[in-house]
Amino acid sequence: MNTPVNSIEDRSKELAPLLWESNCLDFGEFTLTSGKKSPYYVDLRLLPSHPEKFARAIEMAADFLGAESKEFDAICAVPTGGLPFGTALAQKMEKPLTYVRKEGKSHGEGRKIEGEISPGDRVLLVDDIITTGGSVISAGKSVREAGAKVDQVAVLVDRTEGAADNLKEEGFDLLKLANIGPVVEELKRSGGITEDTFEKVKNYLSRR
Repeated sequence: MNTPVNSIEDRSKELAPLLWESNCLDFGEFTLTSGKKSPYYVDLRLLPSHPEKFARAIEMAADFLGAESKEFDAICAVPTGGLPFGTALAQKMEKPLTYVRKEGKSHGEGRKIEGEISPGDRVLLVDDIITTGGSVISAGKSVREAGAKVDQVAVLVDRTEGAADNLKEEGFDLLKLANIGPVVEELKRSGGITEDTFEKVKNYLSRR
Protein backbone atom coordinates (compact mmCIF):
# COMPACT_ATOMS: atom_id res chain seq x y z
CA MET A 1 0.00 0.00 0.00
CA ASN A 2 1.27 3.43 -0.92
CA THR A 3 1.33 6.56 1.20
CA PRO A 4 -2.16 8.11 1.51
CA VAL A 5 -2.78 11.11 -0.74
CA ASN A 6 -3.84 13.24 2.23
CA SER A 7 -5.91 13.02 5.41
CA ILE A 8 -9.62 12.38 5.40
CA GLU A 9 -10.13 15.83 6.93
CA ASP A 10 -8.31 17.44 4.00
CA ARG A 11 -10.19 15.34 1.46
CA SER A 12 -13.51 16.18 3.12
CA LYS A 13 -12.76 19.90 3.06
CA GLU A 14 -11.81 19.75 -0.61
CA LEU A 15 -14.97 17.84 -1.49
CA ALA A 16 -17.26 20.15 0.53
CA PRO A 17 -17.55 23.02 -1.98
CA LEU A 18 -18.06 20.58 -4.87
CA LEU A 19 -21.06 19.09 -3.06
CA TRP A 20 -22.40 22.45 -1.90
CA GLU A 21 -22.18 24.11 -5.30
CA SER A 22 -23.82 21.06 -6.91
CA ASN A 23 -26.79 21.29 -4.51
CA CYS A 24 -25.98 17.85 -3.10
CA LEU A 25 -26.39 19.04 0.49
CA ASP A 26 -29.50 20.36 2.17
CA PHE A 27 -30.23 21.28 5.78
CA GLY A 28 -33.50 21.22 7.71
CA GLU A 29 -35.45 18.19 8.92
CA PHE A 30 -35.48 15.06 6.79
CA THR A 31 -36.79 11.53 7.22
CA LEU A 32 -34.28 8.90 6.17
CA THR A 33 -35.10 5.53 4.63
CA SER A 34 -34.73 4.01 8.10
CA GLY A 35 -37.41 6.37 9.43
CA LYS A 36 -34.96 8.37 11.51
CA LYS A 37 -34.99 12.16 11.46
CA SER A 38 -31.87 13.95 10.26
CA PRO A 39 -30.94 17.67 10.22
CA TYR A 40 -29.17 17.25 6.87
CA TYR A 41 -29.60 15.36 3.63
CA VAL A 42 -27.03 14.32 1.05
CA ASP A 43 -28.12 13.56 -2.52
CA LEU A 44 -25.03 12.69 -4.54
CA ARG A 45 -27.19 11.79 -7.55
CA LEU A 46 -27.12 15.50 -8.37
CA LEU A 47 -23.33 15.66 -8.67
CA PRO A 48 -23.10 14.12 -12.19
CA SER A 49 -25.36 16.94 -13.42
CA HIS A 50 -22.37 19.24 -12.81
CA PRO A 51 -19.69 17.75 -15.10
CA GLU A 52 -16.67 19.75 -13.96
CA LYS A 53 -17.34 19.17 -10.27
CA PHE A 54 -18.19 15.53 -10.88
CA ALA A 55 -14.95 15.07 -12.80
CA ARG A 56 -12.96 16.61 -9.95
CA ALA A 57 -14.64 14.36 -7.39
CA ILE A 58 -13.86 11.29 -9.52
CA GLU A 59 -10.25 12.44 -9.91
CA MET A 60 -9.95 12.79 -6.14
CA ALA A 61 -11.48 9.36 -5.59
CA ALA A 62 -9.23 7.71 -8.18
CA ASP A 63 -6.10 9.26 -6.62
CA PHE A 64 -7.24 8.18 -3.16
CA LEU A 65 -8.08 4.63 -4.20
CA GLY A 66 -4.88 4.33 -6.20
CA ALA A 67 -2.99 4.94 -2.96
CA GLU A 68 -5.24 3.20 -0.43
CA SER A 69 -6.98 0.24 -2.07
CA LYS A 70 -5.61 -3.23 -2.51
CA GLU A 71 -5.00 -4.44 -6.04
CA PHE A 72 -8.29 -5.29 -7.75
CA ASP A 73 -9.39 -6.65 -11.11
CA ALA A 74 -12.77 -4.98 -11.51
CA ILE A 75 -15.15 -2.42 -10.02
CA CYS A 76 -18.63 -3.47 -9.02
CA ALA A 77 -21.15 -0.66 -8.51
CA VAL A 78 -24.06 -0.74 -6.07
CA PRO A 79 -27.22 0.54 -7.80
CA THR A 80 -28.55 2.95 -8.22
CA GLY A 81 -26.51 5.68 -6.53
CA GLY A 82 -23.21 3.91 -7.03
CA LEU A 83 -23.61 3.40 -10.77
CA PRO A 84 -22.50 6.85 -12.02
CA PHE A 85 -19.53 6.84 -9.66
CA GLY A 86 -18.57 3.24 -10.37
CA THR A 87 -18.80 3.85 -14.11
CA ALA A 88 -16.67 7.00 -14.00
CA LEU A 89 -14.11 5.41 -11.69
CA ALA A 90 -13.85 2.32 -13.89
CA GLN A 91 -13.12 4.56 -16.88
CA LYS A 92 -10.66 6.72 -14.95
CA MET A 93 -8.80 3.75 -13.44
CA GLU A 94 -9.12 1.63 -16.60
CA LYS A 95 -10.87 -1.24 -14.83
CA PRO A 96 -13.76 -3.43 -16.01
CA LEU A 97 -17.18 -2.43 -14.67
CA THR A 98 -19.87 -4.69 -13.27
CA TYR A 99 -22.89 -3.92 -11.14
CA VAL A 100 -25.23 -5.76 -8.81
CA ARG A 101 -28.91 -5.91 -9.65
CA LYS A 102 -31.31 -5.12 -6.81
CA GLU A 103 -33.10 -8.34 -7.70
CA GLY A 104 -31.98 -11.21 -9.88
CA LYS A 105 -33.47 -11.40 -13.35
CA SER A 106 -36.67 -13.40 -13.58
CA HIS A 107 -35.81 -14.26 -17.18
CA GLY A 108 -32.77 -15.29 -19.20
CA GLU A 109 -29.92 -16.49 -17.00
CA GLY A 110 -31.36 -14.93 -13.85
CA ARG A 111 -28.11 -13.12 -13.06
CA LYS A 112 -27.73 -10.91 -10.00
CA ILE A 113 -24.58 -9.32 -11.42
CA GLU A 114 -24.35 -7.61 -14.80
CA GLY A 115 -21.08 -7.57 -16.67
CA GLU A 116 -18.30 -10.12 -16.80
CA ILE A 117 -17.11 -11.46 -13.48
CA SER A 118 -15.13 -14.66 -13.01
CA PRO A 119 -14.49 -16.83 -9.95
CA GLY A 120 -11.39 -15.58 -8.19
CA ASP A 121 -11.62 -12.02 -9.51
CA ARG A 122 -10.69 -9.36 -6.96
CA VAL A 123 -13.47 -6.79 -6.92
CA LEU A 124 -13.76 -3.31 -5.42
CA LEU A 125 -17.35 -2.51 -4.45
CA VAL A 126 -18.35 1.13 -5.07
CA ASP A 127 -21.29 3.18 -3.77
CA ASP A 128 -21.93 6.92 -3.50
CA ILE A 129 -22.83 7.36 0.18
CA ILE A 130 -23.12 5.01 3.12
CA THR A 131 -25.14 5.18 6.34
CA THR A 132 -25.37 1.80 8.06
CA GLY A 133 -24.10 -0.30 5.17
CA GLY A 134 -27.04 -2.67 4.73
CA SER A 135 -27.41 -2.40 0.96
CA VAL A 136 -23.65 -2.56 0.43
CA ILE A 137 -23.33 -5.71 2.54
CA SER A 138 -26.11 -7.33 0.54
CA ALA A 139 -24.37 -6.41 -2.73
CA GLY A 140 -21.05 -7.69 -1.44
CA LYS A 141 -22.58 -11.04 -0.55
CA SER A 142 -23.96 -11.33 -4.09
CA VAL A 143 -20.47 -10.74 -5.49
CA ARG A 144 -19.05 -13.40 -3.19
CA GLU A 145 -21.79 -15.83 -4.21
CA ALA A 146 -20.61 -15.35 -7.80
CA GLY A 147 -17.19 -16.61 -6.71
CA ALA A 148 -15.35 -13.29 -6.77
CA LYS A 149 -13.28 -11.92 -3.92
CA VAL A 150 -14.39 -8.64 -2.35
CA ASP A 151 -13.18 -7.28 0.96
CA GLN A 152 -13.07 -3.52 0.30
CA VAL A 153 -15.90 -1.04 -0.20
CA ALA A 154 -15.30 2.48 -1.53
CA VAL A 155 -17.71 5.40 -1.08
CA LEU A 156 -17.53 9.14 -1.64
CA VAL A 157 -19.20 10.12 1.64
CA ASP A 158 -19.67 8.29 4.94
CA ARG A 159 -22.50 9.58 7.16
CA THR A 160 -20.59 7.93 10.06
CA GLU A 161 -23.62 6.13 11.46
CA GLY A 162 -22.10 2.71 12.05
CA ALA A 163 -21.36 1.49 8.53
CA ALA A 164 -17.65 0.85 9.10
CA ASP A 165 -18.31 -1.42 12.09
CA ASN A 166 -21.18 -3.22 10.37
CA LEU A 167 -19.05 -3.84 7.28
CA LYS A 168 -16.14 -5.05 9.40
CA GLU A 169 -18.38 -7.72 10.97
CA GLU A 170 -19.02 -9.09 7.47
CA GLY A 171 -15.37 -8.98 6.43
CA PHE A 172 -15.38 -5.72 4.46
CA ASP A 173 -13.08 -2.72 4.96
CA LEU A 174 -14.53 0.73 4.26
CA LEU A 175 -12.56 3.22 2.17
CA LYS A 176 -14.20 6.65 2.17
CA LEU A 177 -13.17 9.79 0.38
CA ALA A 178 -14.88 11.99 2.97
CA ASN A 179 -16.68 11.99 6.32
CA ILE A 180 -19.76 14.18 6.66
CA GLY A 181 -18.48 15.89 9.85
CA PRO A 182 -15.54 17.77 8.31
CA VAL A 183 -17.60 18.46 5.17
CA VAL A 184 -20.15 20.34 7.27
CA GLU A 185 -17.42 22.00 9.32
CA GLU A 186 -15.88 23.37 6.11
CA LEU A 187 -19.25 24.73 5.01
CA LYS A 188 -19.55 26.56 8.33
CA ARG A 189 -16.03 27.95 7.98
CA SER A 190 -16.70 29.18 4.45
CA GLY A 191 -20.02 30.77 5.40
CA GLY A 192 -22.22 28.32 3.51
CA ILE A 193 -24.20 27.43 6.63
CA THR A 194 -24.83 29.16 9.94
CA GLU A 195 -23.34 28.29 13.29
CA ASP A 196 -26.78 27.17 14.45
CA THR A 197 -27.13 24.73 11.54
CA PHE A 198 -23.63 23.41 12.14
CA GLU A 199 -24.40 22.80 15.83
CA LYS A 200 -27.56 20.87 14.96
CA VAL A 201 -25.62 18.57 12.66
CA LYS A 202 -22.76 18.24 15.13
CA ASN A 203 -25.17 17.26 17.91
CA TYR A 204 -26.88 14.75 15.64
CA LEU A 205 -23.57 13.13 14.69
CA SER A 206 -22.42 12.98 18.31
CA ARG A 207 -25.41 10.76 19.13
CA ARG A 208 -24.62 8.19 16.45
